[in-house]
Amino acid sequence: MWGCCLAVVAAFGVWLYVSGVWWKIPDLMRQAGAFGIALSYVLILVQTIVPFAPFAILAGFNATVHGYIVGYITTFAGAFTGAVLLYIFARRAAKGILHKPLGRFLKRHPKLRQAFTRIPAEGAWSIFVAILALRLQPWLPSSAIDVMAGASKVRLAPFLLATLFGQAPMIALESYVGHRILHFREHQRELWLLGALSLLLFAIYVLWRRVSARRKRGV
Repeated sequence: MWGCCLAVVAAFGVWLYVSGVWWKIPDLMRQAGAFGIALSYVLILVQTIVPFAPFAILAGFNATVHGYIVGYITTFAGAFTGAVLLYIFARRAAKGILHKPLGRFLKRHPKLRQAFTRIPAEGAWSIFVAILALRLQPWLPSSAIDVMAGASKVRLAPFLLATLFGQAPMIALESYVGHRILHFREHQRELWLLGALSLLLFAIYVLWRRVSARRKRGV
């Protein structure tokens, strides 16, 4: 089923590109005014629930079409709404249709499982800090955090606050980077610098994890 959906999306994307419609979309959405903003909001909301394209590219597209401020607000509103809907769905479906898929997912991500096993028993402040820390790790899928929070019965208030404060800076960064990627020729040096900085930060993170693991083992 998922293969068919991806094939349809890919075929539609190729048609947009070949037909030339793709290059007219930004102008069409600008001309649509409030309807264009609403469409951008819906696209981000759907992407948050069912990822069909890189989030940074969509965020950058919104920044390009509507201007950075309006594009950022639209992207943030869609992502926040999608996160809350996923949380509510997971909270209600954890014992039903999500039970087996969650079990398989947690087997592949034992550390995430351990984190969300401990979180519900903590106080509101600890829950807020834990969810916020997860939100600020760009390599963790946002949808996985939403589903795990709902399935683990994490309380709503700290989840909402952590999502609010966690998504705000990450979406600002992704809107900025996505906008630069969509205008690669004008921002090549900047993107190479950002890429090098990202690799350096990731290397530091991996090194820190290894040192922490060795300390725990007493090596």
